Amino acid sequence: MMDVVDVVTAQVQHKPLPRFGFELIESLEPGQKAIDLVDTDQLYEQLAHSGVVIYRNFADSLEDFNRFVSQHSARVTFDPARKTSTENTAEIDAGALEMGLHRENGNLPFTPDLQWFYCLEPARVGSETTICDGQRVLHELTPAVRRLFEQRQIKYARRIPWPNVQRFLSIELQVPADEVNDSHLEVVNQRVRGQQYRRLDPFLVSSERVTDAITTSCFSGRRAFCNSLLGPSVNYEPPLITWADGTDIDFEVWDEIKDVTARYTYDLFWNKGDIVAIDNSRVMHGRRRLADTGRRIFGAQSYRKGAIA
Repeated sequence: MMDVVDVVTAQVQHKPLPRFGFELIESLEPGQKAIDLVDTDQLYEQLAHSGVVIYRNFADSLEDFNRFVSQHSARVTFDPARKTSTENTAEIDAGALEMGLHRENGNLPFTPDLQWFYCLEPARVGSETTICDGQRVLHELTPAVRRLFEQRQIKYARRIPWPNVQRFLSIELQVPADEVNDSHLEVVNQRVRGQQYRRLDPFLVSSERVTDAITTSCFSGRRAFCNSLLGPSVNYEPPLITWADGTDIDFEVWDEIKDVTARYTYDLFWNKGDIVAIDNSRVMHGRRRLADTGRRIFGAQSYRKGAIA
């Protein structure tokens, strides 16, 4: 009997995407499911190499995707502003405007290792998901701008509705949501360096997050420009983004970030049934303007096996 690696080699085709290097794995047999073939160690090795793995022409259902996420994760988390669709997933509903590149939960105190997507219904036109390898971006930044981000941290400051904070901390601290109170805000402030929650009123919490714009991939161990500087705030008040000391980031720096990331952004045209795994400590993602509201994409976030979370 062949082991998992032999089965995968015999029944799929690996097609790295030219110029971007992301891994596209296509099924060669009708009815074949990724959940039956993919080995966690192999997936992690592929993520270390390419940052993104796309499974195409497989027959996995939404419930299979839900189990697929669990199968390759130590623990699942959620965006607190989204409503769950299955145990581990939520349907993406982020309006129609273009969404900038971002690291999922990159401006929150707990950031997942993995971002997952599943396509139940592809768009008929446009609406592509965008992905950008932060390892390549870091390499392509000018030395002067790269040094700025090596030497200085950034700060995200905004107000967040209390129910969203409760739900988020309930998941991350593994406490029932109705038991989350102001003492848990202080727990996070003490536990997470650079995070400062502060109660404003019964309905709002102030959040300041000081962190690095340059990360280290939890899969490859290499540095990457992976952050939420360009990210959306569809379900939240837009954050004020500055250097850690509150001073403005120069327009010239913003322009260079936008220019370099635009050059290395891949537009993913979805096929029905596509499953995508993203190294959230290395690769940023976003979306072009939603041109087809019939598009149905589901997402999940999780921590890798073997990680401390």
